[in-house]
Amino acid sequence: MLRSLLKRQKQMSQQEVLGILSFLLPCGSTQSIGRLVLALPMAGLLAISAPAQAQISLVHATTCGPGAFPGSVCTIPATGSGNLIVVGWQAGGADTTTVINSVADNAGNAYVEAGAVRSIDTAAGSVADLWYAPNSVAGATAVTITPSINAANGGAVIWEFSGAAVVSPLDQTAVLNSQGSNTVLSGAAVTTTVASGLVLSLAAVSGGAIGISAGNPFTNDSGLNGNGWAHLITSSAGSYSAQWNLSPAGTYASSTVSFRAAGSYSTCDLNQDGAVDILDVQLATDMAMAPANCTAPFGQCNLPFVQAVLSTAMAGTCILPVLAAAPASISFGNVAVGGSSNQVATLTGAGTSSTTISQATVSGAGFSISGPPLPLILPVGQSASFNVTFSPATAGSAGGSIAFVSNALDTPVSQALSGIGIVPAPHSVALSWTPSTSSNVASYNTYRIMSSNQTPPATPYTNMGSVLAAACSPTVCAYTDTGVQAGQGYWYYSTAVDTANNESAPSNIVMAVVPTP
Repeated sequence: MLRSLLKRQKQMSQQEVLGILSFLLPCGSTQSIGRLVLALPMAGLLAISAPAQAQISLVHATTCGPGAFPGSVCTIPATGSGNLIVVGWQAGGADTTTVINSVADNAGNAYVEAGAVRSIDTAAGSVADLWYAPNSVAGATAVTITPSINAANGGAVIWEFSGAAVVSPLDQTAVLNSQGSNTVLSGAAVTTTVASGLVLSLAAVSGGAIGISAGNPFTNDSGLNGNGWAHLITSSAGSYSAQWNLSPAGTYASSTVSFRAAGSYSTCDLNQDGAVDILDVQLATDMAMAPANCTAPFGQCNLPFVQAVLSTAMAGTCILPVLAAAPASISFGNVAVGGSSNQVATLTGAGTSSTTISQATVSGAGFSISGPPLPLILPVGQSASFNVTFSPATAGSAGGSIAFVSNALDTPVSQALSGIGIVPAPHSVALSWTPSTSSNVASYNTYRIMSSNQTPPATPYTNMGSVLAAACSPTVCAYTDTGVQAGQGYWYYSTAVDTANNESAPSNIVMAVVPTP
């Protein structure tokens, strides 16, 4: 947003700049949007309520073929303005590598494939596909379908619907390939995400579709080439699948697609891309700051629309999920190579709506996380904890991060990770004692037991080795135990052994605690 404002300021006089500042900072209501706070003037705004969802209606379903493609031109009733045109095409007994290279009409509408919705039946050499053009230009009467390979027995059904979203109407797609022979054909099922919408299903059949099965809500629009071509206008989100009766039975493939009705987007989804995110905040700011040079797509730069943004999208009616991760950075300090260290971090849902976390990506050698299970929905104000682990395999500094992908405005939310792998120096315990005054002492034995108890364990302990009396000075004898482990406690005593191999009673018992690491 600041980049947009600065760019705009370069082209403005001082008076214009002061005008923008007075727009941003007058008395009014302050609305918080994620980490961004805008001070908005409330006087003089046009209150525009959220748009109602339109009802999708079938304008026509026109059959084209059978015939040879390319070469066939499909004639349809003249299209209306702002409608959705969908072209379903199928070819049987063809090469299953066949794809549609393009769909065009004489009014210049732009057609695209409805996602990855092409289906094939290898047993019958059959191909089916669905293309569409949103927000139609009026007056199209001829549609040309150009496949990649000549198809002598192709056919199409061309639908036109009113009431569909004019921008990004595509909702869901589904495909069934090479289904076994059956007397009932169940088309590919889609689970829609909006209440008001449209589902279209095309089934390419090696047998023959003779109508929708009893109780199935779809409307059968054509029996061209013995295939199934059907649609359903929905009133609630859910899973939908068309079903046809087959006679004779046969193998089949199916392509299904769903579209959104106009007004099915959130009032905050300003660019109507199906997601409310920081792009919508940026877009709202662009429209508010500079409607004359607005960067908004789809020609939505006009004063009433900007007023609608300010009075609805920015006035608290938006669904604005925000995700917070704490702490912002995690430092593990020194961790021994081959060991590990754990810390606990927290995710919290904020904003005005639940946040759905879909993915967590960890980068950096030696770093990993466990929990929470994803996908995870965090209601506003609720938190979930997870463990972060650093397990260095080599010595040296390490850095990384965790990125949480969600539907939040500030996605992805990241946490910085750091740690240092170290190779700890080997530990040892140095013991010393005063030599015996007896002249016949030949050596000294050292005994040890591992225990962290503050009370000496009962003797005897394990003999760790001997020190020759000749190796001692007149005032001190010494022994170094190098077989100890970091973080452990050990108890020691020594005995004197004379030349006849007689061993004295134990000396006093002492404890040593080895540090970590």
